[in-house]
Amino acid sequence: MTSLTLKSHRFMKAIYLFFIFTALFISCSGSTEPVEPLIEMDRESFEKEFAAWNLQGIKNYQFSYEYSSSSIGPSLKPVKITIEEGTESIIEHPYDYIESVPYTSIAQLYERLNYLFEDIEKIKKGTYSRRPVKSAILQIEYDTQYHYPQMIRYTVLFMNMEGIGGNPHFIMRVIDLHKN
Repeated sequence: MTSLTLKSHRFMKAIYLFFIFTALFISCSGSTEPVEPLIEMDRESFEKEFAAWNLQGIKNYQFSYEYSSSSIGPSLKPVKITIEEGTESIIEHPYDYIESVPYTSIAQLYERLNYLFEDIEKIKKGTYSRRPVKSAILQIEYDTQYHYPQMIRYTVLFMNMEGIGGNPHFIMRVIDLHKN
């Protein structure tokens, strides 16, 4: 098994364990009474890291990532993106059946995170869905050198749902980023 395949296997295992443990943790209350949803997010760190990323002005870079989401499903192999200022992104992915990949730049990742923060604000206000939300968790780990989102975990669990199916989730891991 190659090093990259082993990393992909570990990543997929981590995805499933994350969602299983999140579901178990959240389902322990057992009550069906409406409750304030558990919200976990750190908007302040997001703003700080986004500003630090932009301050560097990195225009030419290459990165690879793996992802899984409730709308796209899992990537079994990494997607590789090359960004060169003034040109279209070069996308390398091992799937013949995918017309596009979800993110083609670090800027798009930050846009996605902003969208997820907006979702959580809707959950706080009670305007996210007709179904009551039990929890919304957005965890982000950032690269300490370049300040891009290195690991993103997002999940929303609805009240009275059996298992974890039907709950929006998203997890992504940037494997590496190199400046060109």
